[in-house]
Amino acid sequence: MPIRPRLVAVLLGISALGLSATATAAVAPSAAAAPSGPVAPVVLIGTGGVQWSDVSAQATPNLARLAQVGSIGDVTVRSVKPAACPVDGWLAVSSGRRAADERDPKAKDPAVRVCRPVEVSGGVAPLGSATVTTWPRYVTEADGEKFDATPGLLGDTLATADVCATAVGPGAAAALARRDGTVARYSPLTGLGGALSSSDCPLTVVDVGAVRDPGDPLPGPAEQGVAITDGSRAEQVKAVDDAVGQVLAAVPDGARVLVLSLADAGATPHLQLGAATGPGYGPGWLWTSSTRQVALVQATDVTPTLLHLLDVPEPNTLVGSPITNRSVASGQAPASAADRLEKVSDLDQAAQRVQKLVAPFFNGLVIAQLLLYGGAAIVLRHRWASGSKRRRLLTLVRRTALVFACVPVSTYLANTVPWWRYQHALLMVVLVVAAYVTALTLVAQLGPWRRRLLGPFGAVAGLTSLVLAADIVTGSRLQTSSLMGLQPVVAGRFYGFSNVAFALFGTGAMLFAIAVADHFVQSGRRKVAAAAVALIGVIATALDVSPAWGSDFGGPLGMVPAFAVLTLLVLGIRLTWRKVILIGVGTVAMLTVVSVLDWLRPTDSQTHLGRFVQTVIDGGAWQVISRKGEQNLSILFGSVLSILVPFAALFVVLVLMRPSSVGAGALQRAYDRSPTLRQGLGCLLLLLGIGFAVNDSGTAIPAVGFTLAIPLIIAASVQALEDDERRASPAPAAAPARSTEPSPGDSPA
Repeated sequence: MPIRPRLVAVLLGISALGLSATATAAVAPSAAAAPSGPVAPVVLIGTGGVQWSDVSAQATPNLARLAQVGSIGDVTVRSVKPAACPVDGWLAVSSGRRAADERDPKAKDPAVRVCRPVEVSGGVAPLGSATVTTWPRYVTEADGEKFDATPGLLGDTLATADVCATAVGPGAAAALARRDGTVARYSPLTGLGGALSSSDCPLTVVDVGAVRDPGDPLPGPAEQGVAITDGSRAEQVKAVDDAVGQVLAAVPDGARVLVLSLADAGATPHLQLGAATGPGYGPGWLWTSSTRQVALVQATDVTPTLLHLLDVPEPNTLVGSPITNRSVASGQAPASAADRLEKVSDLDQAAQRVQKLVAPFFNGLVIAQLLLYGGAAIVLRHRWASGSKRRRLLTLVRRTALVFACVPVSTYLANTVPWWRYQHALLMVVLVVAAYVTALTLVAQLGPWRRRLLGPFGAVAGLTSLVLAADIVTGSRLQTSSLMGLQPVVAGRFYGFSNVAFALFGTGAMLFAIAVADHFVQSGRRKVAAAAVALIGVIATALDVSPAWGSDFGGPLGMVPAFAVLTLLVLGIRLTWRKVILIGVGTVAMLTVVSVLDWLRPTDSQTHLGRFVQTVIDGGAWQVISRKGEQNLSILFGSVLSILVPFAALFVVLVLMRPSSVGAGALQRAYDRSPTLRQGLGCLLLLLGIGFAVNDSGTAIPAVGFTLAIPLIIAASVQALEDDERRASPAPAAAPARSTEPSPGDSPA
C-alpha cells in the first residue's frame, strides 16, 4: 500500500478504535428489580393533567403522601401533537410509542384535535370481557403517523406470556386491549375493590379520570365527557386525589404501585406528576435510562416498566426503558422530601419559562446576526474614515464580532444560575447570558493568544466546544431547558448532543483545530500540526458518537471526513478520489461498529444508535429515514434559522471575499496570513453540509454553526485588515530635539 493511502487508513483506524472503545461505556441504570419468587402485584394508577404544583398536604393529601414515602419525578407526555389528550397517554402505554386519537373530523382547522373520551362496551359482569368501541380510530391514526406505533402491543405481549391483567376504567381498557380492541378482564371504577382483591391477576391498571383545565382549553369545539368532574382545575385535582386515595387503600400488601399523569390538562404542554411506591421504590427520585435525567421519565417508559416488573420479555420495538429510582437509602437523593419536591418543581418551572423564550430568542439571534453582517459590510466596503479613526472602527467591528460569537455558548452556561425561579425570568436570563458573554470575550481578547491572527478566533471556538463536551460528560445538565438546548416537554432528546448542540460543538472543534494547526504550521512544524488536528478530531468524534456521552448518529458522518481531510491537507497531501472513497468507507464502517456494539447491549441500556440497528433488522429503516427527511424539509421552509444560511453565504462572497477599493478582500488577507484558514473553512463546510444532509432538523446545523463561525471569520478578517492598516501607517515623526545652546536672544544666566 502506498504511504499516503496507508496514512489515511491509519488515521481512520485510530479513530474507529477510540470510538469503538467508548461504545460499551454507557451509563448503567440502577435496577428496581422484582423480588425473587412469585411476581409481586403491580398496580398502575393513571390520570392526566396533574402536576406537582397542584399538590399540597391540605388539598391533595394522598398525592402529597407519595412524595414522602415513594420515588417521585416528572413525566414528559409529548405525543403526536404538542398537547397530549388523556387517550394519547393510554395509547402510549398500549403501544410503547407515541400514539393518539384521530383528529376531530368536524373541526374547521385540520390541525385542531379535540380530546374525546375512550368508549367501552361490555364488562357488565364483575371482571367480564369488554371491547374498546373507539379502537378502530386509534389503529387508523397510528397507521397514518410515522411513529411505528402498534396499539394493543402491551395486551398481546401479556397474553402471549400468559400474564393476567385487569383493566379498571375506560383508559385502562385502552392500555390493556389486544390488537383487536378486546379486554379479557374489565371493570368500571365502581368495581375497584373486586378487581384489586383478585389474587390471580398480578397486573391491575386503573383509570381514575383526568383533569381538563377550563382556563386552558384546546381551540375548537368544547370537549364532552373527558374531565373527571365539572368545576375548576382545583376541584378536579381534588377529585383525582380522592380516587387515588381509594385505590391506594385497596392495593394488596407488597404491591409495586405507579401513579402517573399521562396527559396534559389543556393546550399548554407541561411536565406531569409521577410517583412510585412499594418494593424497589422507596423515598427518592424516579430515573430511567431513556432520559438519563434525574426525576424525569417519559410516558413511553411505562410499557417497559410494567413488563420489567412482571418479568415478561420486552418486544424489541419499545423505545422507552424501565423506570427505576435514585433512592435516599443509596445516597442518590436528599433525605428531605421538600428538597426532592423542589427538584421536580424546578424541572417543570424551567421547562415552562424557557419554552416561552425560545422562539423570541431565535428570532432575536437571527436579526442580530443580520445586523452584524450589515454593520460589517458598511465598514468593510466603504472608507468612512482613515488613519487612526479607521483602525478604531475596525477594532470596534472585530470586538463586536467576538461578542456575537460568545453568545451561543453563554446560553448554555446561563443554566448554572437558576434564572427561571425569578419573577422576571427574561431579565434574569439576559443578565446572566450577558455576564458570561463579557467574561468569555475578555478571555478571548486578553489571553496570551490575543496578538495572533487566529488567537481570539481559536479561544472562543475552543471554549465553546469545551463547555459542550463537559456538559455531555456530566449529564447534559446545561443543555436541559436552555435557550439553545434540550426541551423536556418536546421530548425529542434528553441527553447527548441535539442537532443544535452538535452544530456548535462540531463547528467549535473544527475552528479550534484550524487555529492550533495555524500556530504549528507557522512555526515550521507541519507534522505536529497534522497530529494536533487528528487528535482533536478523534477526541471530538469519540465524544459525539459515544453512547455514553454524545450518542449522536448523524454527526460523526460529517466529523470524521472533515477532520480526516483537514489532516491530509495540513500535511500537504493532495486529495484523490481513491482517498475520498477510503475516508467515506472508513466513516461508515466506524459508525456501524459503534452502533452494533450498542445494539449488543441489553435493550434497556441501548441508545438510539443500537435501536436504529434493530429498526434496520425489523425492516423499518425507510420509515425512519422518510420521517427525518420530512422534518428536514419542513424546517428548511418553515424555520427562521433557515434565513441565516443564504444571507451568511452572500455576506462571505460579496463582502468578505470580494476585492475592495483598497485591494484584496478582507477574508483573502486573512487567507494570505494563515496557511490553514482557507483549507479549514472548506472542511467546516464539509462537516456542516453532511450534517445537514443526514440529520432530521438538519437545516438547523449549518444555520446554528454559522452563528459561531461567521462572527469569528469576521473577527479574523478584520484583524488582518487592522494589521495591514497598522503596517501601512507612517510612523509618527519624532519631535525635534531641543538644543542646549543658547539662542542669540537669550541672556546669559
